Amino acid sequence: MHGNRCYVKLAWIGVISVLALHAPARAEVVSPTTGQGVLAVAPDGSPRVAFLSGRDVVIARRGTAGWTFARAGRAVGEKPVLAGLSVDARGRASVLVESEDGGWLELASRGRGLRLVARPARGSSFGPAGLTLDGSGRPAFAYAVRRRSEKTYLRLVTTDASGHLRTHPITKGGFPASAMVPGAAAVLVGRRLHVVETYTNAAIDWGPKSGGGWEGQYLYASRLGSPAGHVGAAAGGRALWSAWTELTSESISVLLTISAGTQDTATVVDHGIFVSLFLAAGRPEIGAYDWVELDNSFVYAGVLADTAGPFGELDGRLEDYARAPGGRRQVLLSTGSGLEWFETPGRPATRVSVSADAGGRISGGVASVTSGVVRIYREPGHVLVANAELGPDGSFSVQDFPPTSPTLYRAVYVDPASGIPYASLLRTPVGPG
Repeated sequence: MHGNRCYVKLAWIGVISVLALHAPARAEVVSPTTGQGVLAVAPDGSPRVAFLSGRDVVIARRGTAGWTFARAGRAVGEKPVLAGLSVDARGRASVLVESEDGGWLELASRGRGLRLVARPARGSSFGPAGLTLDGSGRPAFAYAVRRRSEKTYLRLVTTDASGHLRTHPITKGGFPASAMVPGAAAVLVGRRLHVVETYTNAAIDWGPKSGGGWEGQYLYASRLGSPAGHVGAAAGGRALWSAWTELTSESISVLLTISAGTQDTATVVDHGIFVSLFLAAGRPEIGAYDWVELDNSFVYAGVLADTAGPFGELDGRLEDYARAPGGRRQVLLSTGSGLEWFETPGRPATRVSVSADAGGRISGGVASVTSGVVRIYREPGHVLVANAELGPDGSFSVQDFPPTSPTLYRAVYVDPASGIPYASLLRTPVGPG
């Protein structure tokens, strides 16, 4: 929490020091750098990864000869956060950068370096912003500003054919009032840009009116919890999907809302932080990450989910999850090796299970896999304790020394084709405590 801004990206603690980019089943370490990462996929399927090296913003592009890097510029202030990355039809990347405390917004787009877009007035703060491409394939983004009075003002910024930015006011009069700085995500609905805004206890879809101006459709309202941090939105057919992290007095979860005549909201990750949302064949898929805090350390687990809930878990903290042409998926993970990129020909849905007791007996399985090895780790520290052979039914069982302090175990199965580390992390420690 940063004042009322509420960045729920749990502690940029232990954020990655090495960028490792994977060919199938093999890591390639290409840049020792610290910082957050975001992923976008070009129309030809080639990925872009933006990351921070101190205050420098770097964009990596993967081609036939490997990865190349371009410096987009140096952030104007301290504690920059990557708010979004997009790639247009010509393969040009745009990256939106914001201050963690809501003090400024910068954009690098279409070959231009970082340029300051806006600063809030004294006593005001920007909320988490969201970047997309408009109907002409030009970068557009939305953000909200919150005054000390709790009045808020929502803005949409578009790019003209010459690359100049134009700011469009969406809300007036300080509506809606919010105890936290609202999140905003621009989304293309048909050929027109909408903005999904989340604020204290509610969410609104703002769309342009035919006669000018904007009108809002409530997507969600609750007295029990409130959206916080980054919000995602995607449109397909008559449906608008949106997702965010929901804070209540008892939980931090990920909600998914569909607006298609009526509005319905469901919890898709019971405990986690929202990362990304996209549609595949008209159906939503969500990236998130879960965590366990133990011995003053955070242990992360990447989570992939859809309308039925989680369908996959990965080793490390999920930084981004994106759809690629031909039904492929791309994944960006923070692991002990660095920031790692993966691609799989379909939905990465291999399921791993694990259980353990206080005596150090560990067992579990990998669904629909009949051979191979599962790596067993102790957490915190990601200490390898065993390589367990899978039986013909996909099960495994190994014996570790009995834990002498509260311990988490993680089972990891590395897919031999994609290199993706499918995993299962215990959420409750075993051992004396």
